[in-house]
Amino acid sequence: MGKYYLYCKKADFAEIAAKYHISPMTARILRNRDICSDEEIRQYLNGDLTDCHDPFQLKGVKEAVSMIKDAIKDGKKIRVIGDYDVDGICSSYILKHTIAYLGGLVDVRLPDRILEGYGMNCQMIREASADRIGLIITCDNGVSAHDAVHEAKTSGIDVIVTDHHEVPYPLVEADIVIDPKQEDCPYPFKELCGGGVAYKVAEALLYGDESLQARAMLDDLLQYAGMATVADLVPLTGENRILAKEGIKRLRKTENKGLRAILEERCASPEDINEYYIGFIIGPCLNSAGRLSNAKIAYDLLEETDSVRAHEKAKALSDLNDERKELTVSQTDEAENIICQYIAEEGGVPKVLVVYLPSAHESVAGIIAGRLKDIYSRPSLVITNSDVGLKGSGRSVEAYDLIGELKKHAELFQKYGGHKKAVGFSLKEGVFPDTLSKKLNEDCFLSDEELTEKVWVDMELPFKYITESFVEELKLLGPFGLKNERPLFARRNVRMRSILLLGKNQNVLKLLLEDEEGYQIEAVQFGPREKIARKSDELNHIMEKDTPVTVFYFPDLNEFHGRKSLQAKIVDII
Repeated sequence: MGKYYLYCKKADFAEIAAKYHISPMTARILRNRDICSDEEIRQYLNGDLTDCHDPFQLKGVKEAVSMIKDAIKDGKKIRVIGDYDVDGICSSYILKHTIAYLGGLVDVRLPDRILEGYGMNCQMIREASADRIGLIITCDNGVSAHDAVHEAKTSGIDVIVTDHHEVPYPLVEADIVIDPKQEDCPYPFKELCGGGVAYKVAEALLYGDESLQARAMLDDLLQYAGMATVADLVPLTGENRILAKEGIKRLRKTENKGLRAILEERCASPEDINEYYIGFIIGPCLNSAGRLSNAKIAYDLLEETDSVRAHEKAKALSDLNDERKELTVSQTDEAENIICQYIAEEGGVPKVLVVYLPSAHESVAGIIAGRLKDIYSRPSLVITNSDVGLKGSGRSVEAYDLIGELKKHAELFQKYGGHKKAVGFSLKEGVFPDTLSKKLNEDCFLSDEELTEKVWVDMELPFKYITESFVEELKLLGPFGLKNERPLFARRNVRMRSILLLGKNQNVLKLLLEDEEGYQIEAVQFGPREKIARKSDELNHIMEKDTPVTVFYFPDLNEFHGRKSLQAKIVDII
């Protein structure tokens, strides 16, 4: 991993614990996250939908409500244009069902990732014109679609853009743009995902409707807003954390036959859903459609009302996801071989990794880039061949503004977009991966310290403090994700008493740990098979010598055949 740092922030933890009926350990975690005032603590521990902001604070929402309701009244056909990932699928679902509830003639169009790329394009506008669409509403895209929006306006189609990405200027010439990142948007919370923005628009559209049906619809749509918020990796702070938390509550009781079918296909129960299930079970299955086939398959699963067909569609998505995982593993191995060869020849790894994988599937380039970034702790870009030339995706470390660096070399790109930590791009004809690598590395300012991940540890926690009640209390701090990381604990002078390799793929390490006070706990560590095998060999050697180690972990409850047992989930051992 990286270099570990222990938080040393001060407060009267006993007083905070007594006041909020939590343990002093949890009080310390709150202070570590700079959650200090009474209002901050109240909202963090007990915040609910009443703490969310008025949707009419979003610039353009009032005008959008009027335009949508006028379109419905006039019988205009309305088309929602989303994106091919979980956020785009869920935000499309939210807007489509809200407009349909209000009586609108509405359908959904999602782009084909391989054939069309991200977001709305001119071909979609020509389709809309042929279909006599009167109003287009984008979600999770649109603020960069200058050509498509211009063509829509030229064709006499009204356009409302709802998006959450950084807003380029000049602004697209849409009738209305709703994006909290607009410079003059007064909305207090700027980090909503596309599904979050769509949900706020739905709230505004249903404002004043106090019927049971309207309230039930908004309540039901929360599960899609929450799912999008977790899956899109936006910061899980403020309003996002509330939407995620409330959405997860609804997902646990979901009546959506498609979602239930995915969970059954992956041997999971709705009652167990948390951020992990969204991030590693539901999300990847929905995303696999957009990566290897067409996102419409995933959207149609959410719309499915027949249980038999839902299971057939869920099985197809599950198979696609398994194919995606196999592609990712094999192509990540290929990328690592290329990097190892480079290290052998050049004596080190460049500060910005640019890896050319000509045969890799372009839809998993971003996943591979993310894995290389994690392995080598540096910005990583993966470039593949496509039908329209060289395309790539990149993932970055905290200290490197990836989109900003690409902008410095805009002349190399046919097209590029993204944000500080993730980008997608197409190289111009005649521009090669080596050229991009040379340019980015010549300009790279990153120091070795900045390339070393800083990992913050909440406290050193002896094993005797790990209880079922403490594990349950830690759930108050979830859901966990970006900028609301799961609490991390450390224990020094730990000795290993047993080590086992488990799992069909031998990718689980099971340990029995004993601290210097004699308290023992079972522990597990998950990871790629090769990494876990190396770790097993290393730890067995340490155990033979009875050498103490430092363990970085978080406590958890393991449930097996109805029996609960405490365990430590290992993050690292040094």
